[in-house]
Amino acid sequence: MRRFRKMMISGLAAAAAVLMLAGTAFADGVIIAPGVTIPSHNQETMGPGPGGPGAGSAPVQETAADQGTVQQPEQPAVQNPAAPAETPVPAADPAAQQPAPETPAQQTQAGAGTDEASLIAQSLQNQYTIYPTSDPNIVISRGRKIDVTKPLLALTYDDGPQTAAGNRIIDMFDKYGQRATFFMVGDRVPSRAAEVQRMVADGHEVANHTYSHTYLNKVGAETIQSQVRKCNDVIEQTCGIRPRIMRLPGGNKNDTVIANVAMPIILWNVDTRDWDHRNVSKTVSAIMGKVKSGDVVLMHELYDATASATEQVVPALVEQGFQLVTVSELAALKGVDLAAHKIYYSF
Repeated sequence: MRRFRKMMISGLAAAAAVLMLAGTAFADGVIIAPGVTIPSHNQETMGPGPGGPGAGSAPVQETAADQGTVQQPEQPAVQNPAAPAETPVPAADPAAQQPAPETPAQQTQAGAGTDEASLIAQSLQNQYTIYPTSDPNIVISRGRKIDVTKPLLALTYDDGPQTAAGNRIIDMFDKYGQRATFFMVGDRVPSRAAEVQRMVADGHEVANHTYSHTYLNKVGAETIQSQVRKCNDVIEQTCGIRPRIMRLPGGNKNDTVIANVAMPIILWNVDTRDWDHRNVSKTVSAIMGKVKSGDVVLMHELYDATASATEQVVPALVEQGFQLVTVSELAALKGVDLAAHKIYYSF
């Protein structure tokens, strides 16, 4: 087994010219497993987003429906497949008798030959790893399969968590085996811990939207860093996952903001303006017939109308062949290496 693993690791280097990004850990922590062929779309969109600075800004508001409590759903048990026993390799140097800890890429390689059911379970635990399958067009990530030949779309939700609308949104994604990204306001997280824990258990991406929905272009460097750090801290304390990406409230930015946000900054290129009109049909119309593979769609978790629109667009998009993925999955599967201090609108 150890000899096979060493061969796999050596084979990865030899295949680097053929398998794009195989075994590469991105700046945001996503690992593309060896054997995954990525479409060649290695470009980040750096131009101004639709609507200009501030478009899509929505004040965080509490709704009457949010006063209720939601019972934490039962979380599926996830088990790692038992690791096969290995025979130590004799070495002249006594220090060599102690094997070094495996890198994430090596751990991914070790799982590449595991059956798909076990990989699906592993992928819910290792949510920033994408695993290959026997079909070169199919990968496993966040508890389900993705066909890399089909259009990929990221639906994102800001300003939560909000239990009433949020759980309806999660219900719809889960029903169709799809995934969303939730950019959350840190000071709202502790009182809605069950919903945040459900997001992670169901394979959705939790992301940073500052601790108190602060417009970072109006504050100094120390406050910017604090807002980002405190939001990451409280999300990690609540659900065990530290966010890898963040979104600026209102999309508002300047040079000081960019210099002091040490995370990839995800904005959007499709703005539903659901926070403004709070109208189901307008939100649906902003998406259907207007999105393409690689787009990032902005919505807000606060509104019942957005939950109702989600209940319409998710099945409709799936019917059209779209696969709804997290932002980190979208970037990785489009071959984009997310980097801190950089802004991305689409992929």
